[in-house]
Amino acid sequence: MRKLIIYPTLLALFGCSDQNTDTNRTAVDHADYVVIGKSVNTRQEHSGEDKLLNTVFFAEIFQTDYATRQGGTVKKAILTGPGKASDGLAFSDEMTPYLTGARTTTIEELDELFPDSTYYFSFDTPDGKIDSLPATFRRDGDESLNPGPITIYLSQNGVPADPKAIDPDQDLRITWSPFEKGSADPNDIIDDMIYAMFGNCMGQETVHSGHAFDPGSLTYVEDGFTIPEAALHAGQPFMIEVEHSNMETDIYQDIEIIVTYAASTFLDIRTTGENTENPACPTVPYAFDGGATDRDRAPE
Repeated sequence: MRKLIIYPTLLALFGCSDQNTDTNRTAVDHADYVVIGKSVNTRQEHSGEDKLLNTVFFAEIFQTDYATRQGGTVKKAILTGPGKASDGLAFSDEMTPYLTGARTTTIEELDELFPDSTYYFSFDTPDGKIDSLPATFRRDGDESLNPGPITIYLSQNGVPADPKAIDPDQDLRITWSPFEKGSADPNDIIDDMIYAMFGNCMGQETVHSGHAFDPGSLTYVEDGFTIPEAALHAGQPFMIEVEHSNMETDIYQDIEIIVTYAASTFLDIRTTGENTENPACPTVPYAFDGGATDRDRAPE
């Protein structure tokens, strides 16, 4: 995978800015890294058939440990760029400011709304403003850098498991098809990532393999992850998600930039036995991720 050139300024990364005193903080002491991406979301049926659900454009701003301890200090975040971003898109006011662009059927349709070009993050902090931090989507010729659809496989005690009849008294092993476009990052910031997630019937994520930069999180070389038996309950539906994230990296004003081309596959499972713990469980699990647009979100 072709990567962007990185500049060798790493002093403010990964919370190192917390070592500064209050009198010499700057805007970069509040924002750790930013992510912008395009994702393809797929449903894996119990028959093994893949069903394309949607594609989506998104962006996030991850705050430093210092900013998080202050209750969140990145404010008034806006993304500008070509297409639908030309008038500016506002981020949420959550601890991790987030925005989702239009969902479309194909990457080609998404590219018409959000062309492969440069987008700019701008936001305020108590110690100054970051203005027009650039993040650029690039293509390898005419080929999309998004990974292909992921196939999920299940097993328990070393034996293939039926997604419609999972034993709630055994760990569940999830494996997946190879991340063929995954590779190490020559810039030594972050290798291409794999995320395995598990949600209960009420649309609550209960197990996660680890986020970017978390100790023990999964990279492109991993081929499986275990859902502990404690997360399973008899007679209930659950949802699994596996994401492959192809990343390109850069740094601007000591804030690292990740441009990701991602693919996620969702798979519903059901455990055997009688549901005596949560009679409110729906027949089909609620979605814990917005990419599963074929599933309802839990009522608020």
